[in-house]
Amino acid sequence: MKRTINPKQEKAIDLILSGMADGEIGEQVGAARQTISRWRNQDTDFIMALQQRRAQVRDKHMDSLTELVEMAIGVVRKAIVYGDEATKLKTALYVLRMSGLQAHAKPAKIPKKEEMEREDFLSALKEVAKEVRGLRHS
Repeated sequence: MKRTINPKQEKAIDLILSGMADGEIGEQVGAARQTISRWRNQDTDFIMALQQRRAQVRDKHMDSLTELVEMAIGVVRKAIVYGDEATKLKTALYVLRMSGLQAHAKPAKIPKKEEMEREDFLSALKEVAKEVRGLRHS
C-alpha cells in the first residue's frame, strides 16, 4: 500500500525548496518545527517526495545552465573572431587557462619521495590548523 504526502507536506516541500528554515515552514503550514524536522529526517514518503522535487528543480536549472553556457561560448567565439587585438588576446588567454592545457605545456616533473612526503605533511598540517581554528570559533 503506497502512502502519499498530505497538502501540508506538499506546501512544506515548496518552502524547503525556497530556502526557508523549519521553524518558518512550521508557521506557514500550521505545524511544529519538530514535525517539519521529523518529516525531513524520518518520514520516508516525505523524504522521497522532497528528493524527487529537488531532482526536478536540479534538472530544470541544468537545462537553463546549459543554455547559458552555449550563449557564453557564442560570446567568447565572437570576441575572438571580431574583437580588437587586445580583446582577442585576453579572451584567448582565458580560454586556454580554463581548458587546462597549460598543464600539458611542459613535461611533468616526477616529484621525489621527500617532496611528496613534505607535501603530505604540509597538507596534514593545514588540516589540523583548520580544525583548531574551527574549535576556537565554536
